[in-house]
Amino acid sequence: MKISSIYSDGMILQRDTENVISGSFEAGEVIGVSFDNTVLEVISDNENFKWKAVLPPTEAGGPHEITITGKEGEMKISDILFGDVFVLGGQSNMELPLIWTTDFHYDEIRSADYSMIRQFEVPKIPLFGRKEDMLTGGKWVNADQVNINGFSAIGFYFAKYKYLKDNIPVGLVQTAVGGAPVESLMSEENLRESFSRIEPEYSDSGKCNNDKSKGCLWCYKDKLAKYSDMKYVESVVAEDIRRQDAWHKNVDDNDIGLKENWKDAWEEGEYETFTLPSTFYQTKYESFKGVFWIQKTVDVPSDWCDKEVELRLGTLMDGDTTYVNGVLVGGFTFKYPPRRYFLAPGTLKEGKNTITVRLVVDTNIGGAVKECPYYLKLGDKKIDLEGDWKMRFGYESGPLEGQTFFIWSPTALFNSMLYPIRNLSCKAILFYQGESNCEYPQYYGPLLKDMVREWRDLFGKETPFYMAEVTYWLGDGPVYESDPFDGVRDVQRSVVNEIPMSYLIPTYDLGFYNDLHPQNKKEVALRFLESYLKNE
Repeated sequence: MKISSIYSDGMILQRDTENVISGSFEAGEVIGVSFDNTVLEVISDNENFKWKAVLPPTEAGGPHEITITGKEGEMKISDILFGDVFVLGGQSNMELPLIWTTDFHYDEIRSADYSMIRQFEVPKIPLFGRKEDMLTGGKWVNADQVNINGFSAIGFYFAKYKYLKDNIPVGLVQTAVGGAPVESLMSEENLRESFSRIEPEYSDSGKCNNDKSKGCLWCYKDKLAKYSDMKYVESVVAEDIRRQDAWHKNVDDNDIGLKENWKDAWEEGEYETFTLPSTFYQTKYESFKGVFWIQKTVDVPSDWCDKEVELRLGTLMDGDTTYVNGVLVGGFTFKYPPRRYFLAPGTLKEGKNTITVRLVVDTNIGGAVKECPYYLKLGDKKIDLEGDWKMRFGYESGPLEGQTFFIWSPTALFNSMLYPIRNLSCKAILFYQGESNCEYPQYYGPLLKDMVREWRDLFGKETPFYMAEVTYWLGDGPVYESDPFDGVRDVQRSVVNEIPMSYLIPTYDLGFYNDLHPQNKKEVALRFLESYLKNE
């Protein structure tokens, strides 16, 4: 007997409607299911060794318990609540975790403790050539201080203010994946049918960009054929990891800064000047790949030294390792996470303090994005870190060939994340996606409409679909002359009128020109909630 991992302790099921519980069994095995003290009818598919039971409509509340018996004994699923369940879909702006948004509503995040709000994050594993029948991995977690940092920011704020309004438990099923184009969220059958229908109209409207990860009108067939061989996919992933590891090892092994302990104060030696914040765009270092170090000395008053102090270093490209007075205080391997490091009491000393950042540039143009926060902060007091920093180059490497993000490829996420949760009863779908389709907005509309239709086949024909408008953005370094998302927004505004029970959530005014992931997700969530309450 096996069941999907989404059917697990702490789950929230949709109130006031039937809910399907299903699984598999072995030949000759008899499955029994009871809900609380009521024995349920089990419907068996003996040809495919599948079973299902239907829970009766149940009002909000709990806890409840389900017991499943088979030849190896019984399985209990405990602490089940009934409430309103929302599927979260799309890409990074829906996936964005609360820990990345602490510039806004920090105290609200740090005080969150809601046992009636729970999230299940579907494991992110690409799959081709077949659909996964059941989920493995993942668990339901409460919106408490143990788990809150990993909650979808939009999902949490939506759930919190809905719960405070009606006192009904909220379940969030998180399926969003950063960078996901709409093609990855559709089945192979649907994608082929959709593309074949629109090909006569759009085949002359552009050309393939030869993206290794994503598929487009001009290459999707080749990718579907090639990637259906999972052994090929696994071999490419293994080679990508080997190449990435080798590149970074070479950089580390040859970095003079590591050998000479540049994390400590630079008393002697030659160095250049780096103006923080700025990037190498349109400078002689624009094509630089490798590692460089920057360092700044700042004066700190005595009353800061025995307290926790916040260090903000905006957005750095690409990966940083950050030291204060030679002590490691934090770091990330890629550019998107906001650099917000909390210095333990005693890290700073009265008088001069040295902040050193080792920056590894492997993908983007190196540097620090403008108009982001760069300071030390204690309460309402700040020490500005902008201006001239010393700069040294530790090692210049050749370029790092990009990896193949199979998770963005056609059908990859539908097969592994969406199909396995089919028959999930939910109140609505909250969707934030489109940035990864900005290269080909001309056919995004037909694909999006077909995607919504297919998702409703999974979750219910009448499931409302709430879609966030792609926000304002001009790039981070370099900055574009025009917004690359204009075409996608035009499509969203048009398509929402063509899809029944779909609603567009305006976000354009919440964007920031050089931040692909604007942090004010609470306002986005409240706009989702306003539309939901209006149209429920």
